[in-house]
Amino acid sequence: MKHLIRILFLACLAPAFFSCDNVAENTNMVLTDTSGTDSIPDPLYGYSSKFKLLIETDTALFRGKNLGASTASITEPSLQKIEEDASSITYTVPLEATEQADIIYHFDKLQLNSIEVYAYPKNDSSLQALKTELINFYSKKFDAVASKKDGKIVLLSPKDNIGVEWSEIDNKVIKDLRMYIFGLSSL
Repeated sequence: MKHLIRILFLACLAPAFFSCDNVAENTNMVLTDTSGTDSIPDPLYGYSSKFKLLIETDTALFRGKNLGASTASITEPSLQKIEEDASSITYTVPLEATEQADIIYHFDKLQLNSIEVYAYPKNDSSLQALKTELINFYSKKFDAVASKKDGKIVLLSPKDNIGVEWSEIDNKVIKDLRMYIFGLSSL
């Protein structure tokens, strides 16, 4: 009987004694991230991909740039530069398959003093959708209300010394959207 108890005891301990204690045998473990998505919220959440390509970030005034920035700091390495002279730099932004926008950074005394954007939409509904998103974005950004004046939509923020103007430019087939960002002190 004594031997039977010892055999049962050893039989119970044997699996524990011969289990995998070697680290090399346990390297097939797969760790999964249970946190879900990134915890940093997308500041441009809810806006279209076209809008995000144009605006790129909600920091600063436009694409991370503020009026008054130096000429040297205004670069867009990810975009195609189509023209540059002493008073401006122009880039093209592809928005969708058949849509694009031109961004013109204007300088005065080697400082950014205005930004002009021409969007070339594929149709009128695309133009209106982008225009609505831009107006909503800047209205929230400056906590200001846009108003209509002389066929243009204008948003003025005296506390930020910024003005933004949107207008539709007649084209033979489809209207283009022009957005002009300027400092109020430059008026």
